[in-house]
Amino acid sequence: MTPVSSAPPASKRFSLKAALLALACVATSGAALADTLSKLTQRQFIHTANKTCHWLSAPEALALGGGLIQMRNAALISGHSPQSVYGIIHQAHSAAARADCRNPALLAEVDTVKGAYRSFVTQNRLTFTGPKAQWLTDRTESETRKWRLVQYQKTGDIHMALGLHGFTDRHALTAMVQFPDDRRPYSARLMVRDPKYRPSGVIDTAPFGLSTTMPLNITRYDHSFTAQSRHLTSMVLEDAPKVNMAGFNVMGEYKGRAQARPTIRFDFPIDATTAIARLDPREDIIVVFEFADGPQYARFEAGDFVPGLVFATLPSPYGK
Repeated sequence: MTPVSSAPPASKRFSLKAALLALACVATSGAALADTLSKLTQRQFIHTANKTCHWLSAPEALALGGGLIQMRNAALISGHSPQSVYGIIHQAHSAAARADCRNPALLAEVDTVKGAYRSFVTQNRLTFTGPKAQWLTDRTESETRKWRLVQYQKTGDIHMALGLHGFTDRHALTAMVQFPDDRRPYSARLMVRDPKYRPSGVIDTAPFGLSTTMPLNITRYDHSFTAQSRHLTSMVLEDAPKVNMAGFNVMGEYKGRAQARPTIRFDFPIDATTAIARLDPREDIIVVFEFADGPQYARFEAGDFVPGLVFATLPSPYGK
C-alpha cells in the first residue's frame, strides 16, 4: 500500500523563500539595497497571501500595505530601476498567490509582522524623510483639529504646507499658504502626473520654491484637482518646537512661541490621494495658486506620503 503523505501538493509548497529566489536575480547593487529589496519581497508576499489566508486584522493589513509602499519608495530612492522594483513586486505577488497558508516558516514570518505592528502602532508621531523633504505625522489629541500629515516649505517670507488637516478620523487634503503684503490667491489646483498618459515621470532636482512657469515634470494633460473650498484662518506654518504657554519645551529649555500669521487654506478632493499614491517618491506634487495676474506653482515632494497617511489614520491603542 502506498503511504498517504500529509504534505501539500507541489503546486502549494510555496513559502517566502520562493519569492526571495526572484530577488537573487536582480539584487546587484550592494548589501544595503539588497536588504531593502528583501524586505520589499517579504512584505509583498505576506500582503498578497493574506488576502487568501486571512492572518491579519484590517489595521495590521493596512499597516503592512503602508510598509510595503515605504520599502518600494526606499528601493526607488536608492537608485534601483522601476522595472526591477516592480518586477520583484510582481514575482512576489505571483508566488504568494500559490502559498500554503499552514506553512510553518510562513506563519513564523506572519508572527514577526504582527509583532512589528504592535510596536509600530504604539507610536503617536513619526517623521518620514525623503531626498529633499519630510512628511511629519501626528496622531495625538484625536479630537483636536490639527495637521495629521504635513510637509512644510518656506521660500523667503512665504510659508506653505500640504497634507491632511483635521481630526484623526475626519480630515481634509489641504494646502495652506502665507503670502506677505496680504496677497491672497483666489483659488488653487493640485496637479500630479497621470501614469496612463505618461508611464514614467521627470525627477526635478531643482530646489523647491515658487515659480510663475509650469514645472518641468507636469503638463496640462495630467491630473488636476481644483480646490473645493477656500478659507481665511490664522496658523503657524512651520515645524515649530512643542512648548508650553510660557514657551518652554519638555526639557525646560526656553524656545519661545511661534506667532500665527494670516493664512489661506484650500481643501482638495480626497480622491487626489489615490493619484499621489501612484507617483515615484522622487516626483513632485504641484500646488498651483491662482492670482488675477497669473498662477504661481509650488512643488512638494511625493516621498512617503502614503505610508504617512496610513500611519496617521491607524487606530490608536490609547483609545479613539
